[in-house]
Amino acid sequence: MAEGVRTKQRLSDAVAQALQEDILGLSTGDRLPTEAELVERFGVSRTVVREATRLLVQRGLATVSPGRGMTVAAVNGSVIAEQYGLLLRLGGGSFEQLMELRLVLEVEMAALAAARRTPAQLAELHRLNERLQVADPAGKEFLDADLTFHERIAEASGNPFFPLVMRPVNTFLADTYSAGAGYPSEAGNTVTEHLEIAHAVDVGDPARARFAAEDHLRRITRHRTVFTKH
Repeated sequence: MAEGVRTKQRLSDAVAQALQEDILGLSTGDRLPTEAELVERFGVSRTVVREATRLLVQRGLATVSPGRGMTVAAVNGSVIAEQYGLLLRLGGGSFEQLMELRLVLEVEMAALAAARRTPAQLAELHRLNERLQVADPAGKEFLDADLTFHERIAEASGNPFFPLVMRPVNTFLADTYSAGAGYPSEAGNTVTEHLEIAHAVDVGDPARARFAAEDHLRRITRHRTVFTKH
């Protein structure tokens, strides 16, 4: 019995790996073969195909929906976000350690953005700061503008790996900040610091952008008890 289970697992892993290679050559939204087609292609049972499908969905590579079947998913970091959340909830990491990650990444991201940003990206940073200035600090609009600003800095860096890291970080921070009753009290500092980062990016000064981003993140780290649920 145990050997039969292991055999099915090996088969499903092999089918999932083969389909993963196919997916790498496709585009988001492209349809993948039906269950019946996969059974015929690989010469395996429907149970094996369903397990392989589950593995692909779990990896964030495919989605399954009624009427469309299995399609190629957009790589958006949602699986990584779940892992971040589980790591923190299980005590494997702390908010302070997440901030260490942000300091390592975002300080240099800001410097790269100052050197590489496009006019459209710069306009988006200014638009987000305008939203930040007029939004209610206790409302969703303020938090969304805050976190989206950091994601746009990642995109402006010109490195496609940075946004993939920042999106799951933002997903986790959105939940964390929403639970921290003191988050709105820091709104004035957030606005001022975001304006300084955007200005440094605007004038194309990587050193100034690096300093502004570090100043912003270290302030959050110092006041971490405000941002997390007590």
